[in-house]
Amino acid sequence: MVRLKKRLLSGVTLAVSLLTLCGCSSASVEELLSPPRLDGEQTEIYEALRSFTNNDIVLKYPRSGQYRSAFVVTDLDNEPTDEAIVFYETSNISDGSSLRMNFLDKQGGKWVSVYDFAASGSEVDSVRFEDLGGESPNIIVTYLVQNSSDHYTSIMKYTDGIPEELVNVRNIYMDVFDANGDGVLDVFTITNERTAGSSVAGIYSNTAEGFGQIGKTRLNSGFAGIKDVVCGVFDEKGTTAVFIDYAFSDGSFGTDAVICTPDYSYLSPVLGPENIYRLENTYTPYVPCMDIDGDGLIEIPATQPFSDYLDVPDAEKVNSTIWYSLDRAGTFKEVKLRSYIGTKGDHMLVFPEKWGSFVTAAVSISDMTVRFNRYNEVDDTPEEVLMTLCGAAEGNTGKYSGSGYIFLGTSDNTGYSYYAKLGTGSRAPTEEELREMFRLLQ
Repeated sequence: MVRLKKRLLSGVTLAVSLLTLCGCSSASVEELLSPPRLDGEQTEIYEALRSFTNNDIVLKYPRSGQYRSAFVVTDLDNEPTDEAIVFYETSNISDGSSLRMNFLDKQGGKWVSVYDFAASGSEVDSVRFEDLGGESPNIIVTYLVQNSSDHYTSIMKYTDGIPEELVNVRNIYMDVFDANGDGVLDVFTITNERTAGSSVAGIYSNTAEGFGQIGKTRLNSGFAGIKDVVCGVFDEKGTTAVFIDYAFSDGSFGTDAVICTPDYSYLSPVLGPENIYRLENTYTPYVPCMDIDGDGLIEIPATQPFSDYLDVPDAEKVNSTIWYSLDRAGTFKEVKLRSYIGTKGDHMLVFPEKWGSFVTAAVSISDMTVRFNRYNEVDDTPEEVLMTLCGAAEGNTGKYSGSGYIFLGTSDNTGYSYYAKLGTGSRAPTEEELREMFRLLQ
């Protein structure tokens, strides 16, 4: 594996912060972004850039990611000396792009500008360096697009003093992970093709033919935004998929699974919006795809109203969460487990098999109380209480001490403690079963 040496020259960022803290409110944005007095290597790099441009420049700072300085000094080609990358903006550019990316190298012990790139967008969003299976690490720069939620992602390599842009992709999402399970990192993107009214997932990687797109598939159309993306194994054969949780404009959610192999990728045919669908409201928090039971496989959540809430508006529904697993290359799904996710999203109660699907819940948000009842479908009424689950904030737990309640645990995320009181009847859980059913979600 290629080991990458990375250093940041943060003097510029620090100086801007100090100017702000000192209350220099009369300074313009351009003045604040102009370089302060630099020492040593920083001065050499800046002067080399100024010598190249023969013009005034404004340094540009990535807005997210590990690297937040306009100056990045790192080893790009696995040679003994480092190279420098500087993001800046200048005027009077013949190609029309004022946002630039300049590469500098040391020649004869002095920094010299060796290449200047026109940026694809209006601002630098992030820069990162990844081992994508080539001879040297790849440079991945993402740019913001003015007046748009889209980004441009430029993937480059630097060889013999020359940077080469391998691909440039307009997208609404980009990340790096091993999408197809071959042991090599890939670039995964989602592109919103507005003219076609759909979105496309693309996978880019190094192959024997070079770096490029190795797979793509059209996603379910009509979603308003991406909520979460997770890559993981979903079946016992070790098949990899990228699970995309997306939001619709009505506040509901769905999931697509892009199933990837070293040779091709495709969309799971059983995960249409009408099949994997979930709501979020006061009683039901949003939850992403995850390995919910610790078996190393990714499960997919969907919500289903409890029996007593089928005919109420969506905003008032109390929902169970059903977790599905994919099988048979994504052409079949099966219920892995049924559960209740607490209103704060910090705990889960897994339903035992003896509850079946004939269970309802009466929720009292004011005192964080949920009562699980057996439901009589013939009379359309709840029957005996199977158990009661209660939550309490710090300082309000005393009422559950010595009152027949069983302490289950305290969430590190919310600070709430949870207690339960067992019901009666053959379907009520034992204390041992209860402790297996209850799980804190971290």
